[in-house]
Amino acid sequence: MNKITHIIFDLFNTLYRFDPERENTQIDAAKIIGIKISKKEINDALNQADKWFAKETAKNSIHLMSEEEKDLFYSNYEKILFNYAGHEISNEQSGIVWNFVKGMKSSLKLFDDASDLLNILKREKVITCIVTNFDSDGRILSKSLNVPNLVDYVITSKDAGAQKPSIEIFNYSLNFMNAKPENCIFIGDQIETDIKGALKANIKPFLIDRDKIHDEFNECIVINSLSELLKFINLQSN
Repeated sequence: MNKITHIIFDLFNTLYRFDPERENTQIDAAKIIGIKISKKEINDALNQADKWFAKETAKNSIHLMSEEEKDLFYSNYEKILFNYAGHEISNEQSGIVWNFVKGMKSSLKLFDDASDLLNILKREKVITCIVTNFDSDGRILSKSLNVPNLVDYVITSKDAGAQKPSIEIFNYSLNFMNAKPENCIFIGDQIETDIKGALKANIKPFLIDRDKIHDEFNECIVINSLSELLKFINLQSN
């Protein structure tokens, strides 16, 4: 592998997770409409629903939707999520669930392996960047996440005027960082948006598969923890 000077990360479920965890929020939401779901059931359903989410947002940008359209989209996501969990719910019920989830106060928390890796990369002077499909500009998102001490750049689909898997957001990121694709890698958790998008831009991708649901995937290297990445990149400390 070429000398890696820049590493781009997806945001959700790659570097950061929701706090409280999404599984617990969805379990509490299910109780409101009289449904009992186990943590394993909702976790498996979230993995499937997130694939649908990635495909849909690859076609239709969320940040271009009106607030009413966003509510409808996320309400539909809840309906699909519950269907994957084995429960068919009505449009009214999915709306109730989404309103509960939307109203929950939550934050984003770094995975432990993400914090460890980012500190190593900072020490090794590797340039790092978050690229995410997000309805806010990167400067505001960076400030809200308090990442400047760990991550050099945050770029959103709003900044780039395009979203993953479009090649435009990857090229925008490379130009913004003054990076060459052959000296850059990308790490993300979604095949449709992250992996396929990076491949289009000739950036070597790594799929982070924390729940080990992509054992058969062979279009790129699959890792189960961000700490595994150090085995594949050329750093002085290795």
